Amino acid sequence: MTPLKIGIIGAGGISSAHLPHLANRDDVELFAVADVNQNAAQELAKQWNIAHVAADYKTWLHEVDAVLICVPTWLHSLIAIETLHAGKATFCEKPMARTREQGEAMLQAQKASGAPLQIGFVRRFDAEWLSWREAVLAGKIGRPLVWRDIMAGAGPSAPWFNQDEKGGGPFLDGCIHNLDFALYTFGPAKWVFAQGRTLRESNTAIDTGSATIRFQSGDELLLAWSWGLPENCSGGRVFELFGPKGILRFPGGAPDENGNRHFVVTRGEAISNENIAFPADALGLGFKQQMDEFVTVARGETEPRADGQAGLESLCLALGILESARTENKVNL
Repeated sequence: MTPLKIGIIGAGGISSAHLPHLANRDDVELFAVADVNQNAAQELAKQWNIAHVAADYKTWLHEVDAVLICVPTWLHSLIAIETLHAGKATFCEKPMARTREQGEAMLQAQKASGAPLQIGFVRRFDAEWLSWREAVLAGKIGRPLVWRDIMAGAGPSAPWFNQDEKGGGPFLDGCIHNLDFALYTFGPAKWVFAQGRTLRESNTAIDTGSATIRFQSGDELLLAWSWGLPENCSGGRVFELFGPKGILRFPGGAPDENGNRHFVVTRGEAISNENIAFPADALGLGFKQQMDEFVTVARGETEPRADGQAGLESLCLALGILESARTENKVNL
C-alpha cells in the first residue's frame, strides 16, 4: 500500500498529541511541516523525522494527501478552506473556527470539494467519557439528567486562548469538548443561559462564568469554568451526572491494580454502588484511535465520527453561551 502523505500545519503543542500515533505506521509518511516559527518547525521535523520544513504550507500542499491543522483557532478557517479546495483530507483541531461565518465557510468548502473534514473532538474516542455515556444511555441513573462540570484554574499558557478575537476563552475553547459530547449524547440543544466576566486583566475574553444548556431531550449541562486565576492556582473539580434514579460521579484517586479508574454509580441505600471502569490512559488511547480513524477517512474508507457539521453545531452552541453572557438573556438555539 502506498503510504498516505500527511503534512502538518502548525508546530505547537497539540501537534505532538497526534504525531506519535502516525510516526510509526508503515502506511503513513509524515511528509512536511509548516510554521511561521521556523525553529519550532525544525524541532518538530527533527523529532519525528519529517523531511520537509517550510514557513508556508502552500509550498508543499500539492504534494500531500492529507493535512493536520494544528494552528490557533482564529486561523483554522482560512487554512481549512484552502486545503479542502485543494482536495486534501483535512483534520482540523477544535473548535473548528472562531465565528459561525468561518465555520459555515469551512463546511461549504468541504461540500463543494468533496474532500473529507474531521474535527478534533478526541472525547468521542475517549473510553473514559464513552463509559459514562454508555451508562447514561443504558438508563443507569434515569433521564432527563443534569451533567455538572465545575473547574477553575489559570488556563492554557499561550495568551491567545484568552483573547476574545483569537481563542474566545474557556467557553469556546475548553468547554467545546463538553458541548460536542453533550450534543453527541443528548441530541440538539434547546436554549442556553449564561453569565460571565473577565477576572484577569490581561485577558480580553470572558474567562470566568457559568452556563446552563437545556437540550430538547430535557437533559441539562451545567458548566462553571474559569481560566482567570493566577498561575499555579486552581480550584476544586466537580464532574458528575445525576438523574431520577441516582448519581454517576468521578471520585478521582489512583488507578486500581488493573490500571483502571472508575466512575461510581450510586442509587440509594437499597442498591449497592456500581463501579464503571475505564483505562487510566483512556485519553492517550483516544488520541491514537482518532488518528487511526483519520487515516481511514483520508483513504476514503470511512466517514469521520466528528465531521464538519458536528463542528459547526458545537461552535454555534459555544457562541450562544458567549452571547447569553454578554446580553444577560436566555438564547434560544
